[in-house]
Amino acid sequence: MSINAEWNSDPRSKTGGPGEGPDQSPAAARLLEKTAHDTERWRSEARSEAAAIVAGARKEAGELVQAAREQSERLVTAARDEAAQATNDARVEAYRVRQETTALRKRHDEDIARLQQVETEHRERLRHHLTEMLDRVDSTPGESRP
Repeated sequence: MSINAEWNSDPRSKTGGPGEGPDQSPAAARLLEKTAHDTERWRSEARSEAAAIVAGARKEAGELVQAAREQSERLVTAARDEAAQATNDARVEAYRVRQETTALRKRHDEDIARLQQVETEHRERLRHHLTEMLDRVDSTPGESRP
């Protein structure tokens, strides 16, 4: 039943209109006061609830941001470590290849020097042998020269 219906049905009311009866004013005022009080309480509860939701959301957002920062720092650190390890591995490999190349070049240079020595010795032996042969041919008696 509505407020107006209560006022209109009251037999003590002279005209049946709201606020015109002697006992209805205090009841209406109490009803309005109670409604205002309830409304204010609901508003206060809604504000508190909204503030709690916002505070919770801010806290959760802060935790998410912090977790994301920590994760990104871990990823950056891991990437740096991996890059440093890869660089170090590449340096070690380059040093190993350089050592191998230097050793191989040294072996080849030694082989070349040995072959040049063998060439020189063979040339000298052949020259000596040819000189001996020519000396024999020149010193053979009775043969005529053309």
